[in-house]
Amino acid sequence: MKQDFTGKTLGRYQVLEQLGRGGMAEVYRAYQPGLNRYVAIKIIYPHLAQNPALLERFGREARAVAALNHPNIVQVYDLMSMTKLPLWSWNFSAVQR
Repeated sequence: MKQDFTGKTLGRYQVLEQLGRGGMAEVYRAYQPGLNRYVAIKIIYPHLAQNPALLERFGREARAVAALNHPNIVQVYDLMSMTKLPLWSWNFSAVQR
């Protein structure tokens, strides 16, 4: 059940392009106009967002990464839930191709 968020605005992020996808979520490059910066956002698949255990796991993952501080680990900026579609964001330079 794939949904492409390219070109959409999700909360404070303008989604620009898909960077990758995995078993639980997709990662996109996005722009955050309020802070004039590019970020990467990880969006849980909509069909998985209905499962409370998976939502907790998604949030736990973001909080665990946010607690780390190392040059080779992304810096988490945000964890937000909006209209049943949780996402978290981090510095885009860490994922540039």
